[in-house]
Amino acid sequence: MRKIYLLLILMSALLSAFASCTPQVVDEHLVVDGWIEDGGYPIVIVTSSFPTLEKEWTQDDLAKHVLHLATVTISDGDKTVTLVGQRNDDYFPPYIYSTTWMKGEAGRTYTLNVRYGKTEASSVTTIPAPQNLDDLSVAPAKDGFTLNARFTAMDESCYMFFTRREKIDSTYLPNMFSLIDGSAISSSPGGGSPVEVSLCPGFEALTPERYKYYFENGTSVSVRFCTVDRETFEYWKGVEESWFFSHNPFFPVTSGAPSNIRGGYGFWAGYGSTYYDLPAPPATGE
Repeated sequence: MRKIYLLLILMSALLSAFASCTPQVVDEHLVVDGWIEDGGYPIVIVTSSFPTLEKEWTQDDLAKHVLHLATVTISDGDKTVTLVGQRNDDYFPPYIYSTTWMKGEAGRTYTLNVRYGKTEASSVTTIPAPQNLDDLSVAPAKDGFTLNARFTAMDESCYMFFTRREKIDSTYLPNMFSLIDGSAISSSPGGGSPVEVSLCPGFEALTPERYKYYFENGTSVSVRFCTVDRETFEYWKGVEESWFFSHNPFFPVTSGAPSNIRGGYGFWAGYGSTYYDLPAPPATGE
């Protein structure tokens, strides 16, 4: 099943002409959705902007605006690597740019540059140091279960969660309302405070009507716990508010989530990630 990771292409304004064989001039903006994590390879999705008000958009409409012939590079300050475009059905749109020649490293800064025809966009992000959870447990719920994650939130650090259901989600999906600002809850500067977060399935922006606030019994779940910088935290906070208040990620009630892409829309994020796998718990009463 194809899953959406994030569709920032929906925040742009006007439709660009689409050509199937050669790069076209993007009249408005490039839209970039990219991330790199500690120990992981970069993933970048590049699309063209299009209007969100003319009609209800389908997955086929959205897929037409992926840009297959962009030049995408990443620099860590020591070397620059060109990413290769490839089809990947784990993401939506199902076309990504990536490379195995550069892995993310906590504490390093990464500069992204995207060029398509005469249009160019760029961004910079840093990967924070990853942090471990103190505990991850199952909490029974009606018709299924949720997860309780406990950790120590450090002052000046920000956190968020992604989850993936085995045989259901092809990639990790963001957990809404799991954002934690350590500076807002820490008891003392430079110290930490215990935090407990309840986790539901990650949010699928293309199929919000099918969303359930619990994991179904018999489902194995993987959790991705991320440390993020302030800029990435504010971006996800904007996405969360748009989804919550409008109930429609394609037409936010505000101006949309913040962007750190110069020359375009979207976001380039760094994550300090740790992963946890939970086998399917028995149904309540078993």
